Amino acid sequence: MDLVFLLEKARLAGMEAATRIKQARAALQPADVSQKAPGDWVTRFDREVEEDLQEALQQALPQGLFVGEESGGELTDEPTWLVDPIDGTANFARGYPQYAVSIALCVGREPVLGVIVDPSRDEVFTAATGLGACLNGRRIACADARLPVQCLVATVFPKPGAPFMDHYLGEFGRVLKTFGQVRRSGAMALELAYVAAGRVDAFWARGMGAWDAAAGIVLLREAGAVMHAVDGLPLLQSRMLVAGSPAGAALLEGVLKHP
Repeated sequence: MDLVFLLEKARLAGMEAATRIKQARAALQPADVSQKAPGDWVTRFDREVEEDLQEALQQALPQGLFVGEESGGELTDEPTWLVDPIDGTANFARGYPQYAVSIALCVGREPVLGVIVDPSRDEVFTAATGLGACLNGRRIACADARLPVQCLVATVFPKPGAPFMDHYLGEFGRVLKTFGQVRRSGAMALELAYVAAGRVDAFWARGMGAWDAAAGIVLLREAGAVMHAVDGLPLLQSRMLVAGSPAGAALLEGVLKHP
């Protein structure tokens, strides 16, 4: 499998999707937006962009399977594209410029290639196993060790009514009391890309999907960062993930595990 070739194809597909998303944002109407569940939004453009990505990626790897947030599918041991066409749909629907295209290729259920494209800032994060992690073609690396008061930690808030909300709020309070800065942007893929680029020291989330994490896993690994499943499950099955620079992740895990 030629990861250099496939990474370039995925990068081009992600950039084409980002262009489509920019156009869609300008044309978005209230009728284009609906809720799948309380706090979980979708637009007709999510589905259209996902269809375009599926066509482009399966042309690049005809034997590859496809799993998308909107179309579904099952991750197997076969080479599989794992895609979130618009991570941060609620932001996209409101015109809040924090959403991204997330594309990963998994082999044996493990991500080996990741592309995250930010349409609002024209930032393209790319990584593949053994090839390093880049932002717009330039190598990136995670942050150096810092004191907790110097750290910037990010998260994604649970959906309203999440069964683990009370536990999460306890974690959130401890994080606020421990670290210098805390952020929530509403797009997990971008938060993971920011960890890989050294902009964020550590990140945690509960209740996410595999498509939220897959591309970021490759970026983190190739940038010298780490991701841990706090619940002990494989990363793409986990419902609670912590990511960060090695030092940042260790600090955050300590705070999360010790009330």
